[in-house]
Amino acid sequence: MPLEITKMAKDAMPDALFGQLVDRINQETSSAEKKVEILYGSRGFFNASQASTLLFLYANPPDRVRVIKILEPRLCRMSCQDARQIIGAVTVQNDKLIVLDCIKRVLTDSQTKLGEEYILSAFPFECDKFKAIHILNTVSSFVGENVAAGGHQGYAALGGLYTQARPMVPHLYGDVNYQAQQIPGQGQVQIAPQAQPGVVPSIYTGHPSYAYPPDMSYIKDRGYPGAAEHPVCESNIKPYPAGAPPLSYHSGAPNPTGFTTMA
Repeated sequence: MPLEITKMAKDAMPDALFGQLVDRINQETSSAEKKVEILYGSRGFFNASQASTLLFLYANPPDRVRVIKILEPRLCRMSCQDARQIIGAVTVQNDKLIVLDCIKRVLTDSQTKLGEEYILSAFPFECDKFKAIHILNTVSSFVGENVAAGGHQGYAALGGLYTQARPMVPHLYGDVNYQAQQIPGQGQVQIAPQAQPGVVPSIYTGHPSYAYPPDMSYIKDRGYPGAAEHPVCESNIKPYPAGAPPLSYHSGAPNPTGFTTMA
């Protein structure tokens, strides 16, 4: 459980970046809609103090409701004492309940008596206190309702146990962090190396093949003048027999890929 909580934790926006965001919102005076769009287009997470500061930047109650709904998935974990700042940033009683409904999922001590007292102290009317209690009861975070790590066990021989859930016993299966990295979908992505071709293809795709039988000479196979079967004479001299120059011919063109340069 501590490992999962660490992964789910959100870090609040640094003070320098948050100050720049506040300045951008304050400098926008032409339209209230553009002020909401600036917040909507920003990135990062906010703690209780930053969220309450953002709510105070919008004068109209409907805009504050829109802002808290934008901030709902971007709020950091907070206590009920800190959450009271956000609830106190709105003035309309019904809007306070909307704010509580938006922040109820990030409260860390809402199931304790002290946490409930902090939340209820933000509502002056009794009817609103009952509604606030009902909203808090819709979210439960009791530890006893979570399945314990390594809880899937079965009996083995000689009094042993089979365990399928991570993290398992560190003495037998290694470090807890190492075990978590072995879970499917976690850890470093492993990509299989691609197979390299054994023969690099030639850039001269239209050139005739230079392959010849191993038991026959190159000149004899190609029928170049100068071989015993083809003596040199005016009748059999051709510019390029079989589509390739003779061995004694020197050319300035590059050789095909994979062949040594002729002298």
